[in-house]
Amino acid sequence: MEELDIYSSTIEENSIQNKIEENDVYNKIEECQELKNIKYKTMLLNGNPIQETKSSNDLSNLEKFLENEKNNNQNEPWCKLNKTIKTRKLIDFVEVYKNDKKLDKEESELLLIFLKDSLDRKKLQRVKDVIYDKIIGTIKEIPALHYIKNSKRFTLKNIDKRISTVKSLSVKKSNGTIKNTLTNIVKQENDSSCSDNEI
Repeated sequence: MEELDIYSSTIEENSIQNKIEENDVYNKIEECQELKNIKYKTMLLNGNPIQETKSSNDLSNLEKFLENEKNNNQNEPWCKLNKTIKTRKLIDFVEVYKNDKKLDKEESELLLIFLKDSLDRKKLQRVKDVIYDKIIGTIKEIPALHYIKNSKRFTLKNIDKRISTVKSLSVKKSNGTIKNTLTNIVKQENDSSCSDNEI
């Protein structure tokens, strides 16, 4: 009797397990069907053919994908590069700058430290701050970079010619009435005549 109970309980467990697996498979098939429907509708809306994604475990495909991503990331403008790539580009720029300006090793190290600090302080973020050739992937020039030989320091001078906001404002109009302005003029004349009498 006990053997029958154990046997029947294992059969029930197996049948429950099979039902759960069948439900999972059915849900996956239903999800796949919904996904196919969505892809088909997008294809109809956009007019682009559906690109089939092949899931293969081939390493060469993975390497090609990574290589394409690397090339796409390198062809971005300066402002869209991430910080590590910017740092690498700055290191390359320091080597070129050192050769052009004939800097010694100490000065080139100071330049590299200065440029890294400037990058951390977000002084080299905009496209105007760095002239970067995205096709070649090199920094051509940093226009604001200046070297002071006496103190052996590098600086970034502000090259933006900004117009003062005060100059852009219109002239403030006086809101006084004629009577008020006349009384002010008379008071000023009286004050000046009093000061003349005291002298």
